[in-house]
Amino acid sequence: MSTNITSKYATKNKQELFDQVMAAILKSGEQGVFQTEICKEFSLDSRDGSRLAGNLEKQSRISREKVLYKGRWTYKLIVRKPSIAEDKNKPVNIDCVKDAPCFRCSFEHSCSSEDESTPNSPWRCALLETWVTTSFIKSFSDN
Repeated sequence: MSTNITSKYATKNKQELFDQVMAAILKSGEQGVFQTEICKEFSLDSRDGSRLAGNLEKQSRISREKVLYKGRWTYKLIVRKPSIAEDKNKPVNIDCVKDAPCFRCSFEHSCSSEDESTPNSPWRCALLETWVTTSFIKSFSDN
């Protein structure tokens, strides 16, 4: 999709347009929405609409089904829900939190982020502050 979109959304960036289109597709529910309707709603020409839908499909956010609508071929855009098998097969990466002091803290049972005034709060924890600061500095030195 070109970055110079000639539509009522021309002042919006590409990501905002993607988000708005996804919201419209989500709103349509399980029955989906026709690509031509999305193009009309967002004042997109068919080429930009097709590219946008293709990108959403590549990201596995939607599926497209070719259908005959009002005597013309178009696509029905349907939100793609990940299957249970896909969710279970995704690797979980805990590297970013594996050294967090919270997992071995003796005050973990009484720690609360909801009350900043309690002595056992992430807002007041020196161990957490040191870990975050050290991790932040380390992330820059690793690059």
